[in-house]
Amino acid sequence: MLFSYQWLQSYFDEKLPAPEVLAERLALGFAEVDGIEEKGDDAILDIKILPDRACYALSHRGVAGEVAALLGLKMKERATRVPRAPRKTRMISLRVDDSKLCRRHIARMVENVSVGPSPDWLKERLEAVGQRSINNIVDATNFITLDMGQPMHAFDADKIKGKVTVRPGLAGEVLVTLDGKSVYVDPSIVVIADEEGPLDIAGIKGGKKAELDKNTKTILLSVANFDPTSIRRTAAKTGIKTDASKRFENNFTALRAKDGMGEIAALIATLCTGATFGKEIDIYPKKEKKRRIVVPIKFVKDALGLDISEKEMCAALSRLSISSRKRGATLIVAPPPERLDLARPEDIVEEIGRISGLERIPEAALPPVYAPPAMNKRLTLENSIRDLLVSEGFSEVMTSSFTSTGDIAIEKPLASDKAYCRKDLWTNFHPALLKNYSNAPLLGYEEVKQFEIGKVFTAKGEHSALIVGLMPARTTVRSGGPSKKSVGDILQKVEKTLGVTLGGKFCGGNNVYECTL
Repeated sequence: MLFSYQWLQSYFDEKLPAPEVLAERLALGFAEVDGIEEKGDDAILDIKILPDRACYALSHRGVAGEVAALLGLKMKERATRVPRAPRKTRMISLRVDDSKLCRRHIARMVENVSVGPSPDWLKERLEAVGQRSINNIVDATNFITLDMGQPMHAFDADKIKGKVTVRPGLAGEVLVTLDGKSVYVDPSIVVIADEEGPLDIAGIKGGKKAELDKNTKTILLSVANFDPTSIRRTAAKTGIKTDASKRFENNFTALRAKDGMGEIAALIATLCTGATFGKEIDIYPKKEKKRRIVVPIKFVKDALGLDISEKEMCAALSRLSISSRKRGATLIVAPPPERLDLARPEDIVEEIGRISGLERIPEAALPPVYAPPAMNKRLTLENSIRDLLVSEGFSEVMTSSFTSTGDIAIEKPLASDKAYCRKDLWTNFHPALLKNYSNAPLLGYEEVKQFEIGKVFTAKGEHSALIVGLMPARTTVRSGGPSKKSVGDILQKVEKTLGVTLGGKFCGGNNVYECTL
């Protein structure tokens, strides 16, 4: 994900180190930086945010918090002046049909807006990270999404007919997205709809029907928290991936919705000075509980291999805005709501270690192994057979595990000729043997010698099998020069050398033999 160096700098009074130095520090204690691109007076850092940290770090604010913790800096105090609602403003009816699919939804009406170009600072912020400026209202929602990580959407309220409902789609409904794509809705897709039909694909993409334009005077702000599994499935089904869907897919706290509504309202108030704001409608049926993690102090020391004091542990956590206190021989840790990645003592150990400095962990020899590990007899046999056959001039092939017929059907086959798991190796091995046989003269081979070891799937179960094929090249056959060894000779050598019995059968004559391992 792209992050603007100047955007991150806006969170600090102190000067950040050069982008290259900052990238190195982030890589050591937070996430890899895949590249840095100079863009005018700015530098764009491509930071690889892994799924475990996506709940809080898919935002400039989240990364700025990591910068503050790693460098020991203090972030600026930011006071968001949320505009109040006058006594009488236009209201709208809002309902959520399934609280499991939409865990929280906040809506707020804003009147007397003026849709137009964004100020230069807003355009520059968005363009720095690859976003196209659209208009001041849409740009404001995109800015807040990238800044704090909470997606949101603005509807033209005058185009909404009746009450607004967050619900599963109905079979036969069609939504035309903002980019003109027609999406056929069904009950597996959650939508935000009015009484006439869907307004947008919830958490993914807005629709044309309630799109903002130059005539828009009243907007409905929508800030929500959706089920990540539902969003992931819908994004895959529709083929629509957006900044919003990426964040919802990775899950984050529903508490952020309240902050998001405050942030977007405050920003719109500065962009449209004459705007008036209605009351918030907040549907939040199942509130998140505060989390506590009990971490034994000895467990932290043993895991890190450091004689680190309780005071230093708490100081490291405090730099990450994680509160903690000592109780007996344990730490009681209270992760911030957005840190959904912190769920067990091992997670807290990692946070303490990376802030304290992983380079401090001393080298230590691994404990001695008193008992030899158990040998995998089947794997050992396969490798022994493989080594022996290769020493005899055989080449190993790996054919597909899927065929057009078999005992075990594939629920969602890739193609009609791959609808079943193979019940033997012969079915796919034989065509490969014939193809190599026909090309042997071109390669200068006197014999085609190949084998395969792999899994087969029958009605009785799954097991490993071996198949060996040996055919003289056409030139050898025409010249009357028979093969020096037959498949039977090779199998006898395998049995004698390895002390095993290979029970199987010849396939297609005496040139190919398949057996169970």
